[in-house]
Amino acid sequence: MRISTTRTRGSRRTLATTFAVLSMVGVTALSGCSSSDNEPGESNTTTSESGFSYVDGRGETVELDAVPSRIVASEQAAAALIPLGIKPVGIWGGSSFESSIPLRGLDLDGIESVGQAYGEIDVEQVAALDPDVLITGWYAGDAYGGLGLETSDLANQLEQVAPFLAVSAQKPSSETLQDYETLATELGADVDTDANRADREAYDSAVADLKEAIAAKPGLTAMAISPSDQYYVAINDEFPELRDYQNWGLTLLESDVPRAADSGSFTPVSWENVGQYQPNLILLDTRSYSTPLAELEADRPTWALVNAAEAGNIADWTTDATNNYASYTAQIVDLTAAIDKTTV
Repeated sequence: MRISTTRTRGSRRTLATTFAVLSMVGVTALSGCSSSDNEPGESNTTTSESGFSYVDGRGETVELDAVPSRIVASEQAAAALIPLGIKPVGIWGGSSFESSIPLRGLDLDGIESVGQAYGEIDVEQVAALDPDVLITGWYAGDAYGGLGLETSDLANQLEQVAPFLAVSAQKPSSETLQDYETLATELGADVDTDANRADREAYDSAVADLKEAIAAKPGLTAMAISPSDQYYVAINDEFPELRDYQNWGLTLLESDVPRAADSGSFTPVSWENVGQYQPNLILLDTRSYSTPLAELEADRPTWALVNAAEAGNIADWTTDATNNYASYTAQIVDLTAAIDKTTV
């Protein structure tokens, strides 16, 4: 059952980490096989006589007999790896492929969906894909990107199928992008293609434009929110892209409300108090569990007490759009345009 709630520190306010116990599957990972062009599980990886060894974001060494070619990944990890030439055989996520923000615009042909709600992964379906490794992001309190703690029942079951390799999601997004390039290279991909170079150059240009826009508006403030039953205000250092924006000069405000036990990486401001917080620009979460702008305007009278909301100084924000250069660039360009239009 899909239940709206929050994750713990370092993660995202999404869905419950209370999982249905699935049947235990005693299947061990198969070793990697040779690759072929652009087929799921058969990317540009190659076998190696010396095997595969990789220190992941948890600081743990993942060792396999050969470079893994059959990969099952979280949607965030898949969104990072597919543009770099690594195509999983299966993906789990919080929604269908059609609704997934991280996977938007990517070639998913031939990839099997093994889970479309957080914590609801079909372990037998994963096992049937014979994965060599399971790749995901690593968050404190949600170590495997939607599976909860490393000791959760679901994580334990999946570890019987194949080992986990976790990429840290606790750094600025700009650093995590580089970590995925390093991983893709170790998996056998050529990350220095014309397409990838073009994506990196577009990203570098967008970052430069954003820094220029921020510098041109001294005193501008912004606040990232994910409103629903309450006016959830982001704890900035717990969101990789918000850490980037701060590092690039943007002043991001927070609320003075303490974190609640179930509010994850946000602080819950009551709707009657939203007028106490007056950023020049609002970064509005566009993910499915955040109330859309039209509903805020229609159903939340106090929304109009926020001057930036009343003036329309709003930029779309989703932490799920920072997993590859192209998607992150699009978000940076949108933020730059919103800053350009905002009056301080």
